[in-house]
Amino acid sequence: MPMKKFRMTNTELKLKRERMMDAFRAGKAALEDLRLPYFLAYGSALAALREGQFQPYEDDIHVGIYSWDLAALQRQCTECTAKERDSLLKSTFDRFGFEPVQEIVDNPLQASAGNNVQQNQAVVVCPRYYIAEGWSDDMAFPILYKFTHRESFVRFDMMVFTMQFGQLWDFADGGAETSSGWRYSLFAPQPVEFEKVMTFTMPAKPLEDHYGPDWHVPRVYNYIQSLSCCKNRCQVLRVHPFDARMRRAELPPAQPWEEFKSSVRQFRMLYAKAMADSEHEFPEQKLDLYKLESKPVVLFQAASMCKEEGNVRLKNGKHRGALDKYDEGIYIIDKCREVLLTWRLIFRQIHNEKADKDRKDRGLKVADLVEPGMPREFRSDEDEERSLRLALLLNAAQAALQCQEWTAAEARASAALELEQQNKKALYRRGLARASSGDVEGAKLDFWALLKASNFDSKEAINQLQKLLPDDVIKAEFQKMRKQAAKEQKVGALLKELDEDERIAVQDERYQRYLGDCEQRAADGQREITFDEWAKQYEWRYDADERFKARQMYPQYFNHSGPAPLPVEDWEVDYLTHKEIQKIMYRRQTEAMGARRREKEAKLLQKPPAEDSSNDKLHVDTEDEPILRDAVIKKGYNYWW
Repeated sequence: MPMKKFRMTNTELKLKRERMMDAFRAGKAALEDLRLPYFLAYGSALAALREGQFQPYEDDIHVGIYSWDLAALQRQCTECTAKERDSLLKSTFDRFGFEPVQEIVDNPLQASAGNNVQQNQAVVVCPRYYIAEGWSDDMAFPILYKFTHRESFVRFDMMVFTMQFGQLWDFADGGAETSSGWRYSLFAPQPVEFEKVMTFTMPAKPLEDHYGPDWHVPRVYNYIQSLSCCKNRCQVLRVHPFDARMRRAELPPAQPWEEFKSSVRQFRMLYAKAMADSEHEFPEQKLDLYKLESKPVVLFQAASMCKEEGNVRLKNGKHRGALDKYDEGIYIIDKCREVLLTWRLIFRQIHNEKADKDRKDRGLKVADLVEPGMPREFRSDEDEERSLRLALLLNAAQAALQCQEWTAAEARASAALELEQQNKKALYRRGLARASSGDVEGAKLDFWALLKASNFDSKEAINQLQKLLPDDVIKAEFQKMRKQAAKEQKVGALLKELDEDERIAVQDERYQRYLGDCEQRAADGQREITFDEWAKQYEWRYDADERFKARQMYPQYFNHSGPAPLPVEDWEVDYLTHKEIQKIMYRRQTEAMGARRREKEAKLLQKPPAEDSSNDKLHVDTEDEPILRDAVIKKGYNYWW
């Protein structure tokens, strides 16, 4: 899947440089604790001399050390061995928040000496050695130390520069394995002020040897392009073994910082002129999942910074600036969503490849390897991305309302409602935007939806509806909606009371039995069968009633005189026992209910019969009897007499 292109925003640049500066300070403290001289190299040296801050397209910090200083550190150890020296380096960096890097090694000679490393195996490559045939572990030449700062995720690489053939050489970029390396004229670490911290760096001359005379012009190259542009890559006749007794080489003196300051000012002016025609310091590029700026935790931190800064601006009345910050945060979250989606596709591709290999190994027609669930960390990242996006969209809608940009406010609120359909803030702000832009019908729909979402308790929605509709219309619609909501709530309560469908659990149990039988068949070397074949031919073996019927139909195969092909198992005995117990309980309950019914009928028969009012005699006065008789006869009611 092709990755989309994104640029790095100002907040991301600021955050990345802060993280890299934190890692640099920690690494600098570790080296000073070891009393090991160092200098910034390559991209980090360009940052110190040219930008005055770390470059946006660099992910790691490059530091150079001299081999004779490393030998002096080894001589300070008790046993003066390479293993003790490297252990001291790792433990010191661990105290300052670093951990060694693990990589998949193609060439076993690149890994730490003394380890039995196979090809394409992930091992700790700190340090990375060059060791020739016949060399001992102490003779192995350390060419690169790789650490990762745990807090900032920034790589801290230390290249070992050594004196050979009267020049300085660096084999850290695979040079020793490819019989090549970077060659430099002798130089001493140059003092420089970098991010208000006094440190040391490569001078301008070695950078010119490496990058060419226009090294001050910013360029972004991939690995192959950078190799073709470098001027000092040379063949190496041989790499000398590491010798702990080597002495310090004589280097030309470096300039004092006060004298070198004017040169740095010129370098930065040339860089600023080269950047004048660039619209963004970091142009749009395809995402690289393994770079620092593509890590979800870094993107979340950058988006949160945008939200907090936008909140401050909105509180101070800078509505336009707040909207810009919220939109920047949404852009960063879009990048994060692309990263998470790509990782999800990678997980799916890995599973499909594994399932296809499993299918071929087992000789199946269709892969049946169940895809595992996503890692819990990945799920939490997706939840955080959604919640942060919702907050940014709601705040952006509010800022757009303050700027009176009704279209932008409606768009941000609509995007928020796509994430959460009943969000009250989004409904209210979209309704305000629609009402202000003249979309009265849309505004009424939003305010009615807000009223329903708030359980008919939103004063804001009623106040806005009163501006759009007469009071009698609002009252009638309000009563209608409340009745409809009560009806829906009643139906929902009835649905919640329904028992869970037991058929789902039964089907799951059947499928687990099928998988168990398939595993057993595979262990016995039998052919693979489908679920339908299993249901027709073998599922009856899990039904005690069917097993009992089979024994009755074929008694010659299921008798006591020989080994039974279908023995009575413990679970079957338990099932039949419980079934008989259920029959007994059913008979007892039926008899008890019949007894209660007969007792109730007997009580009804013992009650005295009620007097029939139709047998009562009519008592009439003597004077009124002829008149009443004539009237009754005329009406046809003469059955009284």
